[in-house]
Amino acid sequence: GDHALGRLIADAQLAATRGNGAEVAFTNPGGVRASLHASGDGGTVTYADAYATQPFGNSLVTMTLTGAQLKALLEQQWSASQPERVRILQPSAGFTYRWDSRRPHGSRVEDMRLNGRAVDPEDDVRVTINSFLASGGDSFRVLRAGRDRVGGPLDIDAFTAFLKAESARRPLSPKSA
Repeated sequence: GDHALGRLIADAQLAATRGNGAEVAFTNPGGVRASLHASGDGGTVTYADAYATQPFGNSLVTMTLTGAQLKALLEQQWSASQPERVRILQPSAGFTYRWDSRRPHGSRVEDMRLNGRAVDPEDDVRVTINSFLASGGDSFRVLRAGRDRVGGPLDIDAFTAFLKAESARRPLSPKSA
């Protein structure tokens, strides 16, 4: 389900790729390998702390999906063949949706909103994900159909830059959805 660190990572990925037109970013739960603990003096998060959280070195990819493809992506969080395997993607700030796991497979997601505006199936949305997901990893096959792909920085570089920039402005703390 919801994971504050996953959303923080998605926020970092969105910030790093806004120049590529990104409007929303998602990270996969398997991409968050450890909790983020500050091991440095005075509660400072070190590069090693951040790297323990994201050790893969995936590059970021920004692509265009239609609203219908975005809904299909979110529907792929549940596997029809392995119902016990749920992989909830962590969205960046500004993106919300509702889901009901009791609904039939393929119709669980509704009311997708980007910055408060409903996402129409015909809309084009610029989405950032890591290169593992962009290749269809974790069975998110719809991402293979994303168009107008632009490469971005490594996920760890986006994360550490974001932590540094945000912590200079205010202390970081977990937020709930």
